[in-house]
Amino acid sequence: MNTKTVFPIEKVQQLRDRAIKAREFEQMPQEGWSKSAVDPMRLLVVFSSLRMKDGYVLRAYQFREGGNGNGFVWAMPEKAPFPEPEECERVRGHFLEPPKPPGALDNFMEAIEGDGTPWSYLSASLFAREAREFGARWHGLSWSTHTILGSDPQYPWLEVHPEEWRPVVIEEKGSVTVSFYTYSGLETEAVYRHTDRYRAGNYAFKSEKTIIGKGPMGYIF
Repeated sequence: MNTKTVFPIEKVQQLRDRAIKAREFEQMPQEGWSKSAVDPMRLLVVFSSLRMKDGYVLRAYQFREGGNGNGFVWAMPEKAPFPEPEECERVRGHFLEPPKPPGALDNFMEAIEGDGTPWSYLSASLFAREAREFGARWHGLSWSTHTILGSDPQYPWLEVHPEEWRPVVIEEKGSVTVSFYTYSGLETEAVYRHTDRYRAGNYAFKSEKTIIGKGPMGYIF
C-alpha cells in the first residue's frame, strides 16, 4: 500500500530559509582553495530529522576566484586527518577538481541517516542540494536560483499543469519517492520537476530533473 504525504510550501520554505542562513559566510574567503571557515555541520543541524552516522563528520573546502565561489562538502571519519587543500588528491574530471581528504566518501549522503519519517526524506532532498550549494557565490550559484513552488505559477509557456504542486513524499514497500517543482530564471526561464528515489532506510538517493516548461530568456550572472 502506498502512502502519500503532501507538505505545505510554507513549512518547506521556512526550512530552506534556515538552511540558507546556516551556510552563509561572514567573511570573504581567501583566493583559491582553502579550508572552509564555516562548519558544514552547522547546516546539518538545521535539519532536525537528519543526523550523521556514528563515527562520521562533515568537512568542507572553499574555492574563491574574485567574486565567484564554490564549496565542496565531504563526509569523512571523525578521526581522519583534514589536511590543507594542496596536500590532498584532486577529483579529476570534476568541476574545479576539488581536493579530497583521506577517507572521504564519494557521496556525503552515504553518511546521513534520519528518523524514517516522510519529512526526513524531503529534508534529505533539500539538505543535499543546500550542501552542494555550500560556499557558492555569483557565477558559482545554481540551486540558489531555484524557487520551490507550492501552486501553479500560471506561466503561459508551461507545458504541464500538475494537479499537486506542493512537495510530495510517496512511501512504497522498500522505497520512498520525493518530488517537488521549482522555478529558475537562470539563462532561460523554466519550471522543473525534481524526483528523488530512495531505498527505504537509506538517505542517499538517485535524482532526476525534468523541464516541464520553458519561457523566454532569463538572466545570467
